[in-house]
Order: sequence, then C-alpha cells, then structure tokens
Amino acid sequence: MIYNMVRNEQDAWDLAQDGFVKAWKNIGRFRGQSSFFTWLYRILMNVTIDSLRKKQIESGTEFDDAIGLHNIAPGATTAPQVELQPAAQISDKEIRSRIDAAIARLSPEHRAAIVMRELDGLEYTEIAEQMECSVGTVMSRLFYARKKLQTMLKDVYENI
Repeated sequence: MIYNMVRNEQDAWDLAQDGFVKAWKNIGRFRGQSSFFTWLYRILMNVTIDSLRKKQIESGTEFDDAIGLHNIAPGATTAPQVELQPAAQISDKEIRSRIDAAIARLSPEHRAAIVMRELDGLEYTEIAEQMECSVGTVMSRLFYARKKLQTMLKDVYENI
C-alpha cells in the first residue's frame, strides 16, 4: 500500500519503518476494538498520507514530478499473467507508466482510496474504516478520483 502511494521504493521502506516505530511506541493505545491488522494499516496509511501532504506543501502543488516511476514487481496484482509479444509489452509498459503518473498526481486522499480499492482490493466498508470516514465519503472520493484519472488518461483509453 505504501509503495503504491509514494511510487518510490526507498521512501516506502522509510515510511514503513516510521509507521512500525509509531505503532510500537503506541501499542498501549491499541484497544482491541478492531483487528491488529486494521489498527496497524491505519497507522501506516496516516504516516504515508502525512508524508505526501508534507511533500505537497513543500512543492506547492499536487503534481510532483519528483516521484519516480519504477517497474512493477513480478507477480504483482497489476502485472500481466500472460506472456505478451514484445511490441505489446512495450505498449503495456508505456500505458502502465502513464497510469502510475496519473495516480501520483491525485491528492493523497483520492490516491489512498484508489490504491485501497483498485490495487489492494478492499471493500468500501474496509476503506471507510481505514480512512476513518463514512462509506459515502469513500464513494465520493473514488468517484472524483476516477473522474480525474479518466480526464488525465483520455488519450490512452481512446487509443486502445
């Protein structure tokens, strides 16, 4: 989840470490009202969103060109399962990098909602729990994130 949000492996490792340290320091606050996974996931998400907001404030914009794009790890849920022809592989990599760049341009809240729903496969109720908001807010964020992505990627899907 962190890597899909920040699109930089080193930053993802740093944020994961920060999140685990924060969880360790606050383990006494875990009340058991939710699963430990949910509690930890929420901490990691908050650390990631806080970092993205800080970068956004420092750069003065939502569009951060400093976020690098990397190849998708083999076996990732977004990686193709069938071997494609070389021309198709190149085209798919170009499309994937355009999609990654578009997701990176979303606000942290919209990016988190898209990542949790489309990449992590979480249900709306699980996303609402993680983001500490209502299901309606999750639906709204997903709607607007998808609309923004649709606008940014219009030329990609029209040429497929």
